[in-house]
Parts: sequence; structure tokens; C-alpha cells
Amino acid sequence: MKKSISVISTVVLLYIHALLPAQTLQPQDTIVSGKDTSVITQIDSTLTKRELKAIEKEKKFLVKQKERETKDSLKAISDSIKWSQPRILETYILPDSLKYKRLITWKHDSWLNNIEMLNPDTTYQENFHVYPFMKNDVGGTYLGVSGSAAITHNYFKRDKLDIFEPFEPYLAWSHTIDNVPFYNVKTPYTELAYWGTLFANRDKEESNIKVMHTQNLSPSWNINFTYNRYGGVGLAQREATDNRTVTLTTNYLGKKYLMHGGYIYQGIKREENGGILDDKMVIDTTVDDSKELEYRLREADNQLKRNTLFLTHSYGLPIRWNKDDTLAVGEGTITYFGHTFEYTTYTKKYTDKIELTDSVGRAMYNNIFLISPTTSSDSIRVSSLQNKAFIRIQPWGKDAILSKLDGGIGHQYMNVYNFRPDYYLHGTSNQTYNNVFVYFGAQGNFRKYFKWDANAKYDLSGYYANNFRFDSKAIFSFYPHKEGIHLTAAIKLDNRRPGWLSNSYYSNHYQWENNFENITETKLEGYLNIPKYKLTIFAGYSAINNPTYFGTQGYAAQHLDIVSVLSAYIQKNFRLGFLHLDNRVLFQMSSNKEIIPLPEISANLKYYMQFELVKNVLTAQIGADVTYNTPYFAQAYNPALGVFQNQNEREIGNYPYIDGFVNLQWKRASIFVKYLNAAQGWPDGDYFSAHHYFRPQTAIKVGMHWPFYVK
Repeated sequence: MKKSISVISTVVLLYIHALLPAQTLQPQDTIVSGKDTSVITQIDSTLTKRELKAIEKEKKFLVKQKERETKDSLKAISDSIKWSQPRILETYILPDSLKYKRLITWKHDSWLNNIEMLNPDTTYQENFHVYPFMKNDVGGTYLGVSGSAAITHNYFKRDKLDIFEPFEPYLAWSHTIDNVPFYNVKTPYTELAYWGTLFANRDKEESNIKVMHTQNLSPSWNINFTYNRYGGVGLAQREATDNRTVTLTTNYLGKKYLMHGGYIYQGIKREENGGILDDKMVIDTTVDDSKELEYRLREADNQLKRNTLFLTHSYGLPIRWNKDDTLAVGEGTITYFGHTFEYTTYTKKYTDKIELTDSVGRAMYNNIFLISPTTSSDSIRVSSLQNKAFIRIQPWGKDAILSKLDGGIGHQYMNVYNFRPDYYLHGTSNQTYNNVFVYFGAQGNFRKYFKWDANAKYDLSGYYANNFRFDSKAIFSFYPHKEGIHLTAAIKLDNRRPGWLSNSYYSNHYQWENNFENITETKLEGYLNIPKYKLTIFAGYSAINNPTYFGTQGYAAQHLDIVSVLSAYIQKNFRLGFLHLDNRVLFQMSSNKEIIPLPEISANLKYYMQFELVKNVLTAQIGADVTYNTPYFAQAYNPALGVFQNQNEREIGNYPYIDGFVNLQWKRASIFVKYLNAAQGWPDGDYFSAHHYFRPQTAIKVGMHWPFYVK
């Protein structure tokens, strides 16, 4: 600032000096021309009039030149001040405390264009767990390979996708319209990451990659590109997995206009082996080479794709009853009009070749071959075109106890392709549904101590006619210390028709026509969060009437009674000097384990020593990461259907899966080296995750995550 004032003062003095009346030239005066500091001539009494006139002309020329230079200099300063003014984000949707942060991230609600702030963590704590379901839960069931089908142990965190159930097990590895992150940054920001068994043999290598770049084109307008790849060759034969996601998003945070849009692509290619033939070959013996294990399917593959194009935007019209122009952006009485567009396609293609002499492969599908006796090529497709129009009324202010009243109406055009034998006679055709629905909502708050919201949705017509959903939540905050104590209570009611796959399906190995009753579910949830003491507690109860599931033979079924699930979760981190004890423990009870099997206890314990190797440059953690669950009938995976099904052959669990690790934070970069399954064989070899699918054996895994930005 002082430097700028000095420059301006100098220019002003030069300008005043240039405008002063010209003085009479006296002997010994000198004239300096432009940037040349040499003396033009000395004036004495012997000069002629012609010479004096020439000198006077030269002086006038120099004065005019100096005037032009001064004006140009002043204009340059004016322009530099104009263009160097800070470009400040002005929007109603963010609190003032966030508008000046270098990096802001959130997810949006496509129903009403709400946003929920996220707390980005790019340190070695956040990037220690490679698998997304391990970041969000204490454990999960998966097929032992990164990017493969997965389901969390915590019932309350399981993804639901009734419109296309075969994609449910893969949602954990990608983003949907409702959880894709959006950004606003002051300077371009990039993340590069690699996690995998870099030094393993190529026939067992796992490789996970992330590339993300985001930048603002203006203070309000941001664009983002993200590429994620999870996958590996697999431990046994024929289980190579390649799970890729490409995300292109943009958002605009204006004074009145708010927009979220983008494109999400997820593609999965997986070789299916049906699991190993004999689990005892892993449990009771030491396997030198897992590639030698016998498996169930010799030649089977799955390909799944999901494409989503979406746009959610809204515009606010302030209503000023008394023409009060002193109100800040987003304050006072405002009506917001919004619209959401979403087009999504899902596809799945399963192929196999099972010879007549392959008794193991044929038994995998109960010896059922409805179309071809040896070859399968089953395809299903769903496309959904959805438009929603909504209105939001802010009666008084965004901080009022009743701050928002919402209402909307939507239409979904759903197109389903599912093979039928009569297609041979009449040609292929698709089933189409026009689903019309309405929804309502309200929310409010009282300062920083209380927040609440509630919303409801009712389907008027179409496949989901008479479905009803109600969600409500209240947050109470107390501030005996800066971080506060936060208590959340939630009630969720859901009455829904089962997905079309559960009701009607035809393929080479499975066929059913069901008319299942609606599923009704009531959830009660409570959260307690005390950030200062790093304590999180959750308790939940769910009563599900008429739940659907896939039985031990793979067929869709319905239990015409109530199944209840009781869940309690606690996360508490302790510190004793340089020793850190991070604990996550989940307790669950299912009233009917044959319908909803759950481990009674699941735990993730991360114990380590932490110290600085180079102050403010390099911090290290050395310790062990343990996952454990009590024995239960962990679900099996059905490749032909692409879903998890129940099994009653063998309980899985009671095995502490231990990873030794060194975890480093080197400036911005986080780096780890893990020794997977360090205690392999103790107390036995039951390191299975799903039925017939085991987790990685002893191996070295390395990872590096590097975020960087322009300063």
C-alpha cells in the first residue's frame, strides 16, 4: 500500500511541474531531451535569434511530450488499480466465513438445490484407507479385489438403487448426482494419487489412480474434472477388475442464481470366477501360489456402465415490501424458482460359457439353462429421463425458525429392457413407465443452536404409484467450548414398491414373475458428535416390513413379516504422548439373520506412534491397522445377477486382518507403505470377506497422494 501511494504521489508532482509556466532561459541553463541526459547546448549572449527560437521550440516539444507521458502514466495506474481489485465471491448460499477460503467443497440436493458443506481432508489421515467403503464404515464385504462388488457392514450406510439393483454393489467406488463434490477455489487446485501393490508380480498387481483438477473461471463459476480408477488382476485366476469413473462438473454461485451441473460416467469390466471351489485350501493350508486354486466358473464376464447427465438450477426473486436496500444478499423475503434435469442410463451384460461336462460350473446356477445349454449372453438396460420443477419460499430470512417452505412436482420417464422369450416371435420391446410425483419440504434454525428440516415425497402414478417417503432431522448444538457439542435426531418413513428386477426377470439361469407387496420401513437415528474430544456416537433402529432379498439359490424372495435391526456405533481417538489409539466399533443385531445377515461386532482399530522427523516438514506414523468382525453368514456374490445373495453354508469372521504400516505426511504429500495381512495364518487362514472370496494375502502396498495449488 505504501509503495502504491509513493508511485501515485510522484506522478502527481511530475504532472503539476509539467503544467507550470515556462521560465525564461538564462545562461548556464540546460535542456534535457527525453531519456537522454546529455546537455543539448549552453545559452549565452552570443546566440542568434534563430538559435534562441529553435531552442524555445525544442523546449515546448519536450513539455508536451512530458504531458503525454504523465497522462499515459496516470491512465496506466488507473487501469492497474481497476484490474487488480480483488474479485470477491458474492452469493447467498454460503456463510460469510467461507467466502474467503482457498478451497470450499460441498454436495448438493437435486430436489431443492440445497447444499451440504463437506470438510475436505487431504492429509495422511484421510488417504490412509484406499477403499471408499473403509473410509465411511468400519468394514465391508467385497470380493477381495479393488473395484469389485462391495456392501458395507453397517446396515444404515448401505446404498440403495431400486431402479437398477445390479449397480448397488458398485456405487461405493463412484459418485452419484447426490454425493458428487463441487468446488469453489481461489487458485487452480489439483490432486494426483496412486495406491497399489507396485512391487507385486504383474499377475497379482493392484492399481488405483486418482486425477482431479478444479479451477474457477470467475469468483462464482467453477469447473472440475475427476478421474478415478480402481482395480487389479486379482489373487486367484479370472477375477481381474477394472472400475473407472470420469466426472465433469460445473457450478455457479451467484447473488440470485445457483447452478449445479455435470456428467458422470462409471464403467466396470470384471472377469467372474464364481469364487474358489474349496475354502479349506486357504483356511487349513498355506497356499504358495493362489493362482493354483480351483475356481467355479471357467469363462464368465460382466460389463456394467452408467451414464448420468444432470443440471439443477434455481433463481431467487427478492420481495422488498418497503424497498429496503440495506439487506444483504439472500436476506429478507425471497422466492426461489428451480428446475432439475437428469438423464441416466444403466446397462449390464453378463456372458458365460459352461460346457456340458463342467459339473461345478453348472451347479453354480442350479443346473438351470433356460435359453442355451452352454452359453449365456444376458443384457438388461434401464434409462431414466427426469424433470423436476420446484419453488422455495423464504418468508422472513434465512436465519428464521421457519426459513424455507418448499414444494415441487416431477416426472420420470423410465424405459426398461429385460429379455422375454416371446421376443423371438413378436420382436424386442421395452417396458415404459411415466412416474409422476410431488414433494414438499420445510426447514429453519435458531441462531447456531438449533436447526431442523423435513421433506416428503408422494408418487401419483407410474411404476411407483402410491409410494411415500418422509425424512426429518433436528440438530441441537451447545457451546461449552469452541468446537461445540452436536446432537442430531432423525426419523425416516418409507413405503416403496420393490425394484423391477425383484418383480420380473428372465435370463439363461434365472426366471421369475413376482407381485411383491410394498416394503415399509421406519428408521430412528441419533448422532452425538464432540469434535474436541474426537468422539462420535451413533444409535439406530430400523423396522422393515415385507423386506425383499436374494435367497440361497439366487432367486428374489420376500419375507412377509417384520425384521428389525438395532445398531450402535462409536468412534473415539485417544492420545498418550506420541502413542495414538484410533477406535471405530460397530454393534448390530438383526431379528432375522436368515433375511438380513449382519456381524454382531465389527471393528477397525488403528494404533500407531506419531512423531515429527523434520519439524513442520515431515511427520511419521508407525503402527498397525486391524479390521475384525465376529462370525456370521457373510453373503455370497451371484455373477449372473450381479447382486449379493444369502448363504447358509459357512460362517465367516473371527479373523484379525492386520496391516503393518508407515504413514508419512511430507509437506502437502501423504505417503504410506503397508505390509498387508501381516499376521497371515494366525490364528488360522480364514481371511475371507465374502463367501468363497478371500482378501489379499501378504504383500507390500504403497500409496501417494499429492495435492497442489497455485499460490
